[in-house]
Amino acid sequence: MKIKRKIGEILIENGLITPDILNEALQYQNKFGGNITQYLIAYNYVTEEGVAKCVSMQFGFPYLPLNFYNIPDEVVDLVPIDIAQRHWLMPVDRVKNILTVVMANPLDDKAIEEVEKITGCSVQPFVGLLSDIIKAIERYYNIIIEDRGLKDQKAAPLFIETKTYKGIEHRKSVRLKAKINIHFPVQEQYKKSSTKDVSLQGFLFESENILPIGAYVLLEIDVPEEINPAPIAAVVQVVRVVPLGNKRFDIGARMVKIPKEDAATIIKYASTQKF
Repeated sequence: MKIKRKIGEILIENGLITPDILNEALQYQNKFGGNITQYLIAYNYVTEEGVAKCVSMQFGFPYLPLNFYNIPDEVVDLVPIDIAQRHWLMPVDRVKNILTVVMANPLDDKAIEEVEKITGCSVQPFVGLLSDIIKAIERYYNIIIEDRGLKDQKAAPLFIETKTYKGIEHRKSVRLKAKINIHFPVQEQYKKSSTKDVSLQGFLFESENILPIGAYVLLEIDVPEEINPAPIAAVVQVVRVVPLGNKRFDIGARMVKIPKEDAATIIKYASTQKF
């Protein structure tokens, strides 16, 4: 029998958050997407270990440390990367028709149903840390980026064939160091920053606000008017947050949606910058 209670209610009952904090997280989720636990962890309302311990003790879900687990390729292949990333889960083992899946939120019935539908297996959920799941996705999901056979060898090789997946926004294509002004919304305000490097797969930029992992963000990229008369809009997803020690954060974001011609314009401009 599936459990219908929500993770927010459980965190409140165990004294980890207040109803006001849960309401704040739900409002953020409605505006920017993502998972409420990602928001709560990012803003230091709860810890990953606190969430995992709470869910494990409340419902008896076993905890599985992914960094010590070797996952067979045939198990990884059962679940497409888009499902693993959208629901922050990782398949780890299959015994007959039972698929063991480590999840940041094992109470997510929708995620379980989607995995069961696509694999034809019954899911046995385990509790895992979001950071461990992200690392496992980076380690086990390989992506082939087609080599377009660029004629001009001086141009930045934007596409390179590789079976080594180095992170959702950090694949083995050349990343160009470039300072390009950007704007993005945070808590109903527009913040200004600039990129540190760019590629066709994503951006690295600095922020004074921590952004929840998994959140979708609309970036406005300002290139010179002579190159593009208006700011370029791109939808990105936060996949990496690194504290810098000065109350600022490096944000790694993968590209989700941008017109091809606009992406080419950004790369062309970035390639002209000298450092």
